[in-house]
Amino acid sequence: MTETMGYVVEFCGLPGSGKSRLARTVVARLRLRGVPTTDVMARLGPDATRPTRIARKLGAVGRGMIEPGSAALVAQIALRSGQDDLRDRIARPANLLVVRHAIRDAHRRPGVHVFDQGPRQEWWSAALRANRERVLGMAASDPAETADLLVRVDAPVELLADRLAARATRQSRLEAVDSSRLRAELESGNALFDVVCDQWARSPATDRPGFLRVDSLDPGAPDRILAAVVASYF
Repeated sequence: MTETMGYVVEFCGLPGSGKSRLARTVVARLRLRGVPTTDVMARLGPDATRPTRIARKLGAVGRGMIEPGSAALVAQIALRSGQDDLRDRIARPANLLVVRHAIRDAHRRPGVHVFDQGPRQEWWSAALRANRERVLGMAASDPAETADLLVRVDAPVELLADRLAARATRQSRLEAVDSSRLRAELESGNALFDVVCDQWARSPATDRPGFLRVDSLDPGAPDRILAAVVASYF
């Protein structure tokens, strides 16, 4: 990897697993090393006001629509994915457009660009409450550019259930699941991530992808991620 090209790191994992915390830690440590690093999704995160996030996301969706294959992607997810919720027929393709375009843009800017939520997370989310086989087929044929390093963040299901129940604001559809079913839903979501990550690693469109699986409770996880980035970027 040369420093004239952007290097993209994408985090994925179940809600509450610690993706954002680990991503912010890696961003901070890379900057301390003098590496130009961008926390790409921070502008759309909870630190911004809701109207600001909506305006920024709409702008990103518009830019994403000009990407090759975007119109077909939107139509497939909206009409053929079998989403349970009408809102998901709009939200799922919109979120995918945002992150697909952001990765393409990041690859054209020098430095390391970190996504605490990217296309793998969005494809997982699209498949979660839909026809999984059909959505995974869409993901497999998506021609969009991908991350250079995918970091899957794991955490015990029991811990995740407690974290989601304790959140003051709803950030995931799993937080709306009844507590008696939440652990089963998390186990199912974890199995789906196995498929999504394996599919990404085997994709012919992915050029020698880097894949790292870390435990969010492991204090050495940030060091492992940092070492993987440094080894590939320089």
